[in-house]
Formats: sequence, structure tokens, C-alpha cells
Amino acid sequence: MTEYISDTSHNDPSIEIRGFKWPRRPTAVAHARLLGADHYGRWLGITQGHPWWAADHSRAGVFELSFVKVVPSGTFWSACFHQVDPVVDVDIVLPVRWDGNILEEVDLELDVLRNRDGHTDVRDRDQFEQTHAAWPMPADVIAQAEATCDQVYAWVEQGVEPFGIVGQAWLMRFLAVAQPQPTSSTNESFHRWSFSFIANS
Repeated sequence: MTEYISDTSHNDPSIEIRGFKWPRRPTAVAHARLLGADHYGRWLGITQGHPWWAADHSRAGVFELSFVKVVPSGTFWSACFHQVDPVVDVDIVLPVRWDGNILEEVDLELDVLRNRDGHTDVRDRDQFEQTHAAWPMPADVIAQAEATCDQVYAWVEQGVEPFGIVGQAWLMRFLAVAQPQPTSSTNESFHRWSFSFIANS
């Protein structure tokens, strides 16, 4: 199994986000700035031009736009807030694990997305089914993931916080101070945060 290689060249204080697929297959890594915390969770910011790389360093690229990510404690979801559609992108995940400034997140494939026009959708139900068929998943984890997906869909569609104005407020504050990094046309670039998107592209 692939082992993570930490990026020791990154000198700024940051959070290293390590993504996995069920059951614990490493996918990708990126660094984020810890912006603060509220009762929804810890808020992270990733700046335009900031690098990501595959867990084994076989691929690398940059993010096209800055965005923020909220990481609750003990939940089966985390969420990103973007400037472009989807403006809300919720990943259904195992409860995250923190080890100092390292965040580990296991993606369960299901995603809840909302566009600026309010259209809300669930993505990758088929991928979720394929994943727990290929890599056996306990029944209670399947049930919790599906229940969380249904609940989060309702929250996102109705604009329940932090999916109303809170997420966008964190995003606007971050954009006011974020300093975009220069990008290279040779890098693979993505406009939103998603280890699934990186791993499956």
C-alpha cells in the first residue's frame, strides 16, 4: 500500500490534509491554512495556485481558485465553499482524524453539491455502491453514510448553517487576505477541492 511522503519543503505553518478512499487507500495531499474555528468545526483555507500532489508523489498540480473547507469533529461529513459552482461541496467521510497539524480524511464517495441557482444534487451513489461491494464496509458504516447524506442534502437544500451564509462569510474573509500563487501551465489544475476528483481524473 502507498505510504504518504510529507512535504518537508513547505515552511509556512499549515495543516497537511491527507486524503484516503475506503477502507484506507491513500489518494492525495495538500496544505491548507488554519483560519480559525467555531461551533461548526475548524475552518481551513486553500489559496489559488497552492499545490496538491498524489500520495506517492506520482502526480502533482495546483488549485485554480481559493476556497475554504470546514472540518467538524465526530461527523460523517466535511464541506468546501467555492466561488464557482458548485458553491457548496460536501463530502461524506469517516469522522476525521487529527494528529497535530495533520488531518486525515477517508472519503466514502458520496457528495452533496449545491450551485448558485440553488440546485442541489447527490453525486456518486453508484461509486459508493461499487466501493462497498469491492472493499467490504460494515453495515453500520453504510447506514450512517447514507443517513448522513440524506440529512446533509436537506440541510444544504434548505440553507441550514453552515450551508447558508456562514460558509460564504468564511470564504469572503479568506479571499480578502489570500495571496494567489503563480501557476504553471504544465501543472494539472482543479478549481475545487476533492480528493475524489483528483484520484479519479
